[in-house]
Amino acid sequence: MGKILQEIKVPLISVNDTSLTVIEKNFSTGDKVARGEVILIFESSKIAYDVESESDGYIQYLCEIGNDYDVNEVVALVTDTQPESGNHVKKAKAENDQLNVDKRKGWNGKTIFSEMALLLMKENAILENSFAGKDFVNANDVKAFLGLLPDKGQPNKSSKNHNLQKQYLLPDASKVVIEKLSANKKREIQYLSSVQSEGLTSTVNTFIETEGIFVHLNQSLKALKNSLLPVTVYEISRLLKKYRELNAFFSGDTISYYKEVQIGFAIDIDKGLKVLRIPESSYQTIVQVEESVLTLSEKYLDDLLLPEDLNGITFTITDLSAENIAFFRPLVNSMNSAILAISSIDEKLNRCIFSLTFDHRVTEGKLVARFLKELKDRLESYRSKQLDKIACFKCFKTLEEDLSDVGFTQCITPKGEPAYICQSCLKGF
Repeated sequence: MGKILQEIKVPLISVNDTSLTVIEKNFSTGDKVARGEVILIFESSKIAYDVESESDGYIQYLCEIGNDYDVNEVVALVTDTQPESGNHVKKAKAENDQLNVDKRKGWNGKTIFSEMALLLMKENAILENSFAGKDFVNANDVKAFLGLLPDKGQPNKSSKNHNLQKQYLLPDASKVVIEKLSANKKREIQYLSSVQSEGLTSTVNTFIETEGIFVHLNQSLKALKNSLLPVTVYEISRLLKKYRELNAFFSGDTISYYKEVQIGFAIDIDKGLKVLRIPESSYQTIVQVEESVLTLSEKYLDDLLLPEDLNGITFTITDLSAENIAFFRPLVNSMNSAILAISSIDEKLNRCIFSLTFDHRVTEGKLVARFLKELKDRLESYRSKQLDKIACFKCFKTLEEDLSDVGFTQCITPKGEPAYICQSCLKGF
């Protein structure tokens, strides 16, 4: 096989992803690769992760597209000589599979624990040395230790597929088209189920009066005009410092309160649902919040998201205002206690429904109602104060404030809306 120049292992991108899916192999086994070339792409629950060759050599894959591989498993090699034959590759793959098994049985390095695994261990008074010999421990490993799940090391016991068969009726293949869930969707289900599976969430709704709310806001916004998202992020970032229960999460018999506010917004534009973190949102202006939203959205569309764009979110906002939605009930994300939904603006009633789903294990409906009331007051304070008065649509001067004794002229705005304009603005000075 020659000298191994690079051993490619499954990386630990996020503590929630204990395995990754191989979604692309850019070469065939035996091909020559150059340093810096992307030779393999993994998919996690949040991002696609490129693996580059660290040196010139020959690629030898020990994995298959579409399969999941655990963190630290070896999935490819770069060697200084070309593999001799297909049988040689099969033999190397078999040796590598056994090596991965041996590593899991007798790991001598430091054991890495996912955050959820540590919470379960604390709740059940399990010591870390109980998992000596394992390189990585996730929540399922702890559950298996407690007897709540079949042990991976016991193949005769029920498998993941067997568990699914127990929970769901098997479909009639003659009547349906069966397609395998993507790894991204499976992890999304697991991620969102961590709170909802307890059945202790509720949703409280309120409405925001929107008439005149964008008169001043749109003058500062560049692209997200007539959108409540930037100002909502801005106000919630400051409000959560007062309502710390909504900037926390349930952790066994304790509640973990975040020291900082890190707002995330949900996005799904045909590339899978992602929640993107607005960095240091509590220190940003409304204009800076808009810039962050636009920058992150561009990175999402261009597949340039980094792990830091997706991790560390303490409160989530999901905005479906562009989808003509009256209202909806969002799902609380893992390691959060609340999520806010923004619905579409009813143009006839000039109002918008805000829905906040929360974890009852952390807080209660009364506190959430107070939070929404204060958020409503803050947002409605942006409404133009001249709503019930005749005012110039350009300078907002009211008829009462006009000193020309000439009056205002009725006009049609560039948007085709009826309005009034003062003599100064009409004459251009």
